[in-house]
Amino acid sequence: MNQNHLGLSILRVQATFSVIIIHVSAPILGEYGKIPLFYWHVGNFFDGVSRYSVPVFFMISGALLLNQNYPLKKFLKKRFVKVLPPFIFWSLVYSAVKRFVKGNEQFDFLLTTDKVIRDVFYGSEYHLWFVFVLMGIYLITPVISRWVKNVPSSEVLFFLLVWLFTLIIKIPGIGIYFPKIDLIYFSGYIGYFVLGYYLLNLNLKIKWHIVLLYVFGVFVTVYGMFYFTERNGKLFNYFYDFLSVNTLLVATTLFLLVKDCSIQNKKIKRLIINISNCCFGVYLMHVLVLELFNMLRYDWRIITPIISVPVVSISCFFVSIFIVYSIRKIKYGTLVTG
Repeated sequence: MNQNHLGLSILRVQATFSVIIIHVSAPILGEYGKIPLFYWHVGNFFDGVSRYSVPVFFMISGALLLNQNYPLKKFLKKRFVKVLPPFIFWSLVYSAVKRFVKGNEQFDFLLTTDKVIRDVFYGSEYHLWFVFVLMGIYLITPVISRWVKNVPSSEVLFFLLVWLFTLIIKIPGIGIYFPKIDLIYFSGYIGYFVLGYYLLNLNLKIKWHIVLLYVFGVFVTVYGMFYFTERNGKLFNYFYDFLSVNTLLVATTLFLLVKDCSIQNKKIKRLIINISNCCFGVYLMHVLVLELFNMLRYDWRIITPIISVPVVSISCFFVSIFIVYSIRKIKYGTLVTG
């Protein structure tokens, strides 16, 4: 990511850190009813305000890739060479840790090979689902790229409005009032991908109503999670869904607020770009750092979560950056960091 898209670099850093916050605070939510309610509220706040993270990743990819003109073969080669080697490497690492460090399994060549292959194909760790979705989107990107460049923006907006409709009818209690039209071609994370392209090319002056909409979206996420969890007596996860309307609102407004950011200080600008270049590697390996922290009992329980969640998240973020940055300095290191 270059200096012409500094705002996108900032967004990528923000989103990466937010993913870590989610993974640090999520265990608190699972303790609903077992820990002081204040602790749960803290976990809900940190997790809720960070839910824009994955949608913003897809929006950044769409903003960058749909603006490019690559021949099909060159595009697919460039994208998959960047994503596949680090994905396979870290999948193997997580599989080995799960089976031989945490699981204490005995090595059997045929059985272990079968299990490892399954781990790689189906995800050896919970956060790697994102890469599977991303690779699927890459396959259709050349088609979408030609489409968005050759139609008026009103047609792109039409696609996004139909996609928004698919999100609205998934709101609990809403879908029963609409006919069951098959809208599979408009659904899923591809909407965020196209939305990133659309918003990047949208000339819109930042006004206070965008800030207010962002705050409103965060409020709905945090309060909605609390209210319906209390009402149902168990976790109500709709408001945390990356494809919920409230998450879309937060991701969209944040993208608009940050996309055109500029920084005059060259050292700070270079630092942001360097960290941004490490973010894919940080995403892939940060769970390993968190598992090490957990083994050392360095998690949200070390002190009140209002302090421990940000402290552990910051620690994981910088440890991960240090490791990824160091690996990137090694010859061919980018093959395992992206």
